[in-house]
Amino acid sequence: AFSVVSKLLSQHKLDLLEELVSAEVLQVLKEKISLLPDNHRDALAADIDAIMYTTEGDVRIYYDDDGRKFVSILMRFWYLNGANLPDEVPGETKVFQIVFGDESTKEKRHLLTANYEFQREFTEGAKPDWTITRIEHPRLLE
Repeated sequence: AFSVVSKLLSQHKLDLLEELVSAEVLQVLKEKISLLPDNHRDALAADIDAIMYTTEGDVRIYYDDDGRKFVSILMRFWYLNGANLPDEVPGETKVFQIVFGDESTKEKRHLLTANYEFQREFTEGAKPDWTITRIEHPRLLE
């Protein structure tokens, strides 16, 4: 889900996110994405093969005022991206130089992070759909 959503964000295809992302988050994304420079938008995309590490940041089970049961999982992703970002992007990990073939061919990659929160209702009879309720790409989507 992270890879698909991040690619749709980078392609500015926000209408395709309506079933995956909460309405509140989608509204904020629409405002932020339109203001991003192209290189920052490109850096949002995380190819599934470029995801280096994932970890859960927080897992919560809670009930709303009507007694409905929810589960929320905050996931953190580290991924490589070749977008044309400055080497001194604050708060990011140092740029990797990957050499393919000979020394004259170098490809820059940034190790970037993203936080996505997934929520699902577990009340009996509720649809088993997960919704993304938070999307953070530090230093890119602020």
